[in-house]
Amino acid sequence: MTYPWGKDEGGIFTSLVYSALNGGASDVIGNVTVASLYTYVDQALGSWDQRPLFKSHVSKLIPLRKCKPEIELDILRLLPKYFSSPTYEFSLDPSFEPRSEPKNLEKEEIFGNLQKYRAARLLIPIGEEHMYYAAMNSKSCKLTSLGQFYWKLANKGKI
Repeated sequence: MTYPWGKDEGGIFTSLVYSALNGGASDVIGNVTVASLYTYVDQALGSWDQRPLFKSHVSKLIPLRKCKPEIELDILRLLPKYFSSPTYEFSLDPSFEPRSEPKNLEKEEIFGNLQKYRAARLLIPIGEEHMYYAAMNSKSCKLTSLGQFYWKLANKGKI
């Protein structure tokens, strides 16, 4: 691994901090905070004896770094459009799946965005393990607790 200061040296802790700051510890909208950095390093060092110590006297977590968001903000802002409330269950059917005929480009675009939410752990299919089967078997999907949190932010115009 090459570090920005030009050295190819560093211990495991240094490489973990570097990885965390480069997006490994970022949230869905790309923020890396002291707490997320600590959590990233702590989880990675789970099998090691050496543990980082986290002490803080802050009332608000301010991002240390802004990384590329996991989901484009324009797509994240669509959560209230797709889900009328945080607990709403979005009904799917085979027309959402891109391989189904006849093509429905609007539903395919929505399904693509739902797949991105799924990848970011913001929603889960109901009654099926995968979104594909939820669509093909006319099931639904719903927001996770994290998805409900981002729904509220999007609904209030905070993202």
